[in-house]
Amino acid sequence: MPISSKKSLNKLHEEISICKQCLDLVKTRKNTVPGRGAPNSKLIIVGFYPEEVAGSKEGLPDTESRQDILMKKMLAGAGLSLDTDTYITYLVKCTPQNANIAEEDAGQKKYVPSEKHISNCINYFTEEISIITPHIIVSLGIDASNIILRDFFSSARKHTDMSKLHMKLFENPSFKLVPFYSLQEVLDGSVSELRYLEDFRNLSKLFRIV
Repeated sequence: MPISSKKSLNKLHEEISICKQCLDLVKTRKNTVPGRGAPNSKLIIVGFYPEEVAGSKEGLPDTESRQDILMKKMLAGAGLSLDTDTYITYLVKCTPQNANIAEEDAGQKKYVPSEKHISNCINYFTEEISIITPHIIVSLGIDASNIILRDFFSSARKHTDMSKLHMKLFENPSFKLVPFYSLQEVLDGSVSELRYLEDFRNLSKLFRIV
């Protein structure tokens, strides 16, 4: 996917806040959730979409949630900061309420964005890349990783095993991509938190030399 022309992050965030491309999400969302962090970041960390219990209540990614706490530990352990060198965002900027049902967790339906939501929102992520010009993008989880590989690396393959993608390096002329397990996989106990934090510290060494 070609990278679009530049504009300011503030202007982009304003556009996201009034976006009405997905009428079903407009009707149910509390807030849109644009990214946050340093506008000249060399690292972008991107998840698939904001969970209801996290960013969508405040309009910021993962505000004071368990995921936010883990993210802060990751950044602190790697010597990174949202104030100086890191930006976090989502591919889809709204929490889906009546989209595709992925699964039921403890009797609760879990909604995920549809292809329409993704295609409507992906241009906002493209503009974030254009404005920030990162050296490295870390995609969190199998869904975010597959979408970025498809749309920015022209990869037709749909990966199903995150263990084979985690920490693998992909390159295109604009940026390097390093998929990571999602934060939720760590919180669920599927992935060791100690290993996860160590892997991110190791990744930060690559970040220092590019």
